[in-house]
Amino acid sequence: MTPSTRERIMTEALRLFGEQGFAKTSVAQIEQAAGLSSGAGGLYRHFRSKDELLVEAVSARLSERGAWEPLLAPNASIAAALAPSGSTVDKLTALCRIGLARMDHDRDVSRILMRDNSIPEGLLEVFRQQEYATVMRVITGVLTEAAGSTRREQDWEATAAVVAGAIAHYWLIRDIFDGAHPADVDPERYLRATAEMIAARLDRADHEEQDRG
Repeated sequence: MTPSTRERIMTEALRLFGEQGFAKTSVAQIEQAAGLSSGAGGLYRHFRSKDELLVEAVSARLSERGAWEPLLAPNASIAAALAPSGSTVDKLTALCRIGLARMDHDRDVSRILMRDNSIPEGLLEVFRQQEYATVMRVITGVLTEAAGSTRREQDWEATAAVVAGAIAHYWLIRDIFDGAHPADVDPERYLRATAEMIAARLDRADHEEQDRG
């Protein structure tokens, strides 16, 4: 399906904001990139301001759930959906892989949030509600499921925040170095190592539960 003019404006605006920064990107540049007459005011037929355009474009991008979608279904077995016949480490690696792919999907949004201090008020709240809360819910759900009977005794939400941070850090470092990790650690090695550390945390929780029993 051919994207509408509004969709083209949002796509090109996010790309330019991510590459140049919000403040350094002009309305005329966005119009030209979207195939409109530069400086003719066509953008304002769809958005009241550049600030509104940014918030709407980010919200639209984050609403594209992609690989997250099956993990958000009510009463879904999240861990089973990741790697049905795999080990705990396989399931956690699959989860981390989805998370890293999500960072690639959100590339321009991530660049804006992490590098740009000129963004309008309210954008961080949009990201927190539409993206980060979803990520945290999925990761916490996987950990709680995998932990079984230990779930009441351990702070899996805090562990989920560590996992999300580890994935975001890897993506950010690679992005800074033009796609190559400075330690020459490829994504699969990194994600597997992250999964193994999470699995060790789960094993420790099991041992602690057994000791208490």
